Amino acid sequence: MNRPRSTWSMAAKLAIGIVVTGLAFAVDRSVYEPLRAILFWEQSGEVRELFTAAKAFASGIGTALIAVVIAVLDRNHRRRAIAFLVVVSCSSLLGLGIKVVAGRERPSHLDQTPGQERIAFNGPSHGLREAPFRSFPSGHTLTAFASATCLSAFYPTAHVAFYTVATATGLNRIVKHQHFPSDVLFGALVGHAWASWMLSWRRIRRWAGKPAIDSGRDPT
Repeated sequence: MNRPRSTWSMAAKLAIGIVVTGLAFAVDRSVYEPLRAILFWEQSGEVRELFTAAKAFASGIGTALIAVVIAVLDRNHRRRAIAFLVVVSCSSLLGLGIKVVAGRERPSHLDQTPGQERIAFNGPSHGLREAPFRSFPSGHTLTAFASATCLSAFYPTAHVAFYTVATATGLNRIVKHQHFPSDVLFGALVGHAWASWMLSWRRIRRWAGKPAIDSGRDPT
């Protein structure tokens, strides 16, 4: 039986994302500081404020506010708010689990010397500690891309705006000295892939007001 085109499309996205993330691992140390310097315009407070505002898109409060806005404004599909909360919350929990298992040290921890940051993955024995060893992946970026993917499925005409804000969230995490480029790239990959998968679930699609995709039957 032939696989649906969407399945192959997701597999291709995952393959490309994994390759790009792998390349980022290889150049993390050499590109981190130059990239941060380029992004961090010292004389442009407005840019920093925009990055900070984008980060709020991926916070717990931001997620809750978006769900409220959906429930209030999209009166014909209010259950989309539930679908959004479920997808984004599950994505965030997945990211936290990966963080704990990876145990990667944040670049900001102990004022690491630029160009000599400790980029190793230390494992659960470190990841079970507090935030300094939860750098991989970027949780804010993962949540932002899960949110953007979910919102783009509901309101496709605005998908560019959603993904632009999600990208700014990832840039914020590099600018703020909290994550390496590979942390951000992998967070974006996982957030998008996991949300895309959950959006194919029958119940989630029903809440979103869309028909089931695995058959021609009524999803109820």
